[in-house]
Amino acid sequence: MYFYLKKLSLLKKFCIQVYFLTPIVIMKFGGSCLIDKSAFNRILEIIKIYKNEKKIIVTSAFNGITDLLLNTARNVNNPNVLDDNMAVLENKHFNTIEQIFDEDSEPFLKAKIWVDKKLSELEDTFADIKEFGLEPYYQDYVLSFGEILSTYILNQYLISKELDSVYIPANKLIITNDEFNNAYPFYEFTNQRVQELLIPMLENPQKDTIICITGFIGRNKIGYTTTLGRGGSDYSATILAHSIYETAEDKNIKVILWKDVDGLMAINPKYIPKSTLIRSLDYKEAKHIANFGAKILHPKCLEAIEKLKIPIELRNFSNPLEKIEFTEISEHTDKNEIKGISTVEDAVIITIVSGSLVDVPGVLAKIFKVMSKNKISVSLVAQSASEISTSFIVKEDESKRAVEALYNSGYFSDFFEIKSEQVAIINITGFKILENSTKVKIFQALEKKDIHVKALTQSTEELNLSLVVSRRDVINAIAIFHDDLCEDFEHKLNNNNKMELCRSNTN
Repeated sequence: MYFYLKKLSLLKKFCIQVYFLTPIVIMKFGGSCLIDKSAFNRILEIIKIYKNEKKIIVTSAFNGITDLLLNTARNVNNPNVLDDNMAVLENKHFNTIEQIFDEDSEPFLKAKIWVDKKLSELEDTFADIKEFGLEPYYQDYVLSFGEILSTYILNQYLISKELDSVYIPANKLIITNDEFNNAYPFYEFTNQRVQELLIPMLENPQKDTIICITGFIGRNKIGYTTTLGRGGSDYSATILAHSIYETAEDKNIKVILWKDVDGLMAINPKYIPKSTLIRSLDYKEAKHIANFGAKILHPKCLEAIEKLKIPIELRNFSNPLEKIEFTEISEHTDKNEIKGISTVEDAVIITIVSGSLVDVPGVLAKIFKVMSKNKISVSLVAQSASEISTSFIVKEDESKRAVEALYNSGYFSDFFEIKSEQVAIINITGFKILENSTKVKIFQALEKKDIHVKALTQSTEELNLSLVVSRRDVINAIAIFHDDLCEDFEHKLNNNNKMELCRSNTN
């Protein structure tokens, strides 16, 4: 009997170890993945595709709900807006529930009760806002309801399909700083929560539990709800990946962001309709591309996973079985390629010129101090070696405020000429930028269209080159770059398709 029990114990231990070696996949579904019954059915299909992995699902709010919640919070004193928006919230969620559940089933009733309860809490919060004003804490608390509603509904849907699913609001897991509307995670505390709440479920060999977690939200140390800002649900997925990696025994983890496109494109299709897909790139390349106009990915999502080398895939929700046409971001990349060309069109370059303060220290510091005081973000700074002129880029909607702040500072209005101009930034990314021959091609291409570069900068990693041009020249610049640098892009297409792609902008 002793030997039998010992063998049984060893077998159990072996089973636990083998089970936990099962890969963990963290999948994020955005609002476009939750629009109707067919979309929910596709989520079910995707879960079946990944039946051999442990699954965590991070969910965004239904399409348009976050904006609707913010609009309502800002208009609590307008009873018509308040009533109309609350009606839209109720109808949107109840209509989805009635589509995806069998009427009067237990998940159907639980989902309806949940929505009723949460909308009642939301109305109480709007009453508080009406009395006390829209403080940052209230705004984040209001915005959290979108994910709280959608994730619980998805959880009940999976249960209705006889899957073992559990709902966990992210404010029980992700602990953040106090930066409401754009919070940053404290990994030490988040790791502790993940270890207590998630790891036991992931390690349990008896159950294949799907863990449904709200995207976008967390909480600070004293319990106030916070939100993670733009790209917050994607960020939630990578924060969880980070903490699981830090606390789990097995490190076989990946993140999948389900999108309504195949992945990152080498060039925005509005410029080049047949732009090629970037199939693989590393974290640094991805951050540069995401920072310069790739709206389907926010660079902060990569911060959480880069050092741990956790791979992330961007996949098309409409084509979940695709084996090749998707983007993977990992530690692997081909350094002989230009990965992509991205743009920022809504830019203004502000130039400060003075011939009398050459070699006077602290000019840049004063510029940044003025911008910081007015909460204006600065990108792409260029200064002449003589220090006669300094140029920097701000967003167009902040440019007027930036110029006024400089004039009002006194220092710059007295000793400097301040000029501003609408421009665009063209960002060329890839390790091939290191080669002087590539730079030669870039400027030879611009010369063909007589396009003048107003300023330029290269990253310290030397994997991207940013060019400032007049906004009217953007389309021509990208077209000529595509034609002249086409051979330097990654193309895993057959030769005929490659030729067609290279010709697409000239036909």
